Amino acid sequence: MGIQANEAQFVSFDKSQIIRAYEKMRIEIDPQTSALLESRGIRVEDIEKVITQAAETKKGFTNAGTGHSLASYRPSKTTYWIEYGCEQDVCRIYTAYSHRMEILEGFNLPAKIKKTTDWVCLKCAVPLEVATVKLTYLDETFAADTPACPSCHIVFISESDAVEKMALAEKLLEDK
Repeated sequence: MGIQANEAQFVSFDKSQIIRAYEKMRIEIDPQTSALLESRGIRVEDIEKVITQAAETKKGFTNAGTGHSLASYRPSKTTYWIEYGCEQDVCRIYTAYSHRMEILEGFNLPAKIKKTTDWVCLKCAVPLEVATVKLTYLDETFAADTPACPSCHIVFISESDAVEKMALAEKLLEDK
């Protein structure tokens, strides 16, 4: 059971009840993942905020193959992404990553390739498709092809894109 199944039982509750339920969740992180999170500067508080916000807004994704959920939260200039699975009162964290680029709303260009992924939008329950989205960082704006929901346009940033491509682009722009 992932966050999607837990959402179904909250349909008749108000937002404060959803938040209280998720605040009671126990976060479980194995030692290897804990070391990864520490090296990336991601705290348990950041993880809790991402999971709570995903439960409240239904902004996130579910992987059809693994049943894992992925959600993000941008409290300031950093966006945190958490891949997790929740069962009863435990949320297991599988990985987490972050980036500092801002994802601009809406798609402005057609995608160069037509491709879907195993990830499904939590809110719309439709598979993600590759779309060309605009990203901005340090007053520079550029387009990138990445999966997104074709209905609500929520954008999916993969771990490899965040920790490899986006991190390199951020460094290059900072060194400019």
